[in-house]
Amino acid sequence: MILINESNEIKHPRDSWARVNTQTKTYFDIALQEAAQGIECRLKAKASTDQFEISEFSSLAYQHSLKAIVFSSMCVEAGINDYAGIQLGDKYCEKHIYSMDVISKWVLVPKLVCGNEMDKSGPAFRALQQLVKSRNKLVHSKSRDIGVPSLELAKRLKKADLDFEEDFENSYKALFLLSMEMDYVVGQQYNPIRTLDSTVSPFLKIPDNLKVELGKCKSIMINRMR
Repeated sequence: MILINESNEIKHPRDSWARVNTQTKTYFDIALQEAAQGIECRLKAKASTDQFEISEFSSLAYQHSLKAIVFSSMCVEAGINDYAGIQLGDKYCEKHIYSMDVISKWVLVPKLVCGNEMDKSGPAFRALQQLVKSRNKLVHSKSRDIGVPSLELAKRLKKADLDFEEDFENSYKALFLLSMEMDYVVGQQYNPIRTLDSTVSPFLKIPDNLKVELGKCKSIMINRMR
């Protein structure tokens, strides 16, 4: 079962803490703001018939999308690092955890802390994997010769555009899905990203143009319970 932990009282080594340099929620907010602006610019580009406007809005959409992907990946890494540091201790994490890749952290750290682990066959884990891959493509970007114009080249460029759109859409969905998964795995109080439950996070604001996608992610997780 995913999404709801009926007791929501999963035992943890620490139930209170105070730390400095906690950036997870900041990165979360920036990622969603950038995603929302990316979607808005796409809609403006589609609605316009002016080629200059279309070019400008398309360029802005791309920039916002890049930032959404990068800040989403920063959020998931900061979140699991904070959770590990709080529950396992900074010294232990410096020696054993922080040097691990981010996917391994998400698999191993909850297991070490509370005995539960995320479903590696589920949508949240798949979204996390894609987010890490898309982040790596951007951070380790390499240009290549375009080659001789051809039909095959046009197909490759089209595929690259579609892949980027998929990576962009996955970036904010990954935050939604991971948050919902972690509500169940570790409990809302300890969620490495933050819970999306408005009764627990009353000041959380989801951009209006992302609420439909949030609802779709909730449906995905609820359907897994059936």
